[in-house]
Amino acid sequence: MHAMNGRDDDLAAVWETTRALVADVSATIEWGEDEIDQAQRRHPEAADVLYHAFALLRPRPDMPTTEFVYRSYARELLERVAAGHDTRPATAAELCVVCCEASRQAPLTTTAAGLYFRVWAQAFPDQPQPGGDALDHYEALRNPQIDDLERALRRRAGVGGRHLRDVTCDGRHHGEPALCRYATPAVPVPALPALPALPALPALPALPALPALAAPFTADAAAQPALF
Repeated sequence: MHAMNGRDDDLAAVWETTRALVADVSATIEWGEDEIDQAQRRHPEAADVLYHAFALLRPRPDMPTTEFVYRSYARELLERVAAGHDTRPATAAELCVVCCEASRQAPLTTTAAGLYFRVWAQAFPDQPQPGGDALDHYEALRNPQIDDLERALRRRAGVGGRHLRDVTCDGRHHGEPALCRYATPAVPVPALPALPALPALPALPALPALPALAAPFTADAAAQPALF
């Protein structure tokens, strides 16, 4: 009886874990699609590219499934897509995760703390700043060093394969016809009919011989009439 109860508890735990994972995936899909819709309204000229950018929004395994964190992550990537910028470097939200994890291992240096406060303000402007009003102090104290660390971490914490590639489109978005730069023609364009052969032109008549000049030209200066 106790064995059965233990097995039931294990199954219940597996089910609860699976249910939570499915709920998280469903939520991130919904948030990602909503962020794409908002980005398309901000950048209608890039709406077709943004439609195909959903694959870039897959959250990293180490990223928390908190809504405001994921939305910031997705929003920055979509802004890069719309602007034609590189989507591989880490986003501000990703750098916040890196700094947070680092702070759990050891106290952050002054430069690292300044970076944490900076990228938090970039990623989550509507959330309380963990450093309070200290960001301006850190920027004044270590701005060049924070710039260098940010550039290095965006590169090192980035995702090498995170860019649009192998995009295919049948010319329909959400089941509706759409103008898309990735679309291939659904119906082949018919070949133009061959032009009929032109009729042969009649032969031109031979030109008559020119009459001989009255006095042939001579190069002998003595034979030329005087002009003056």
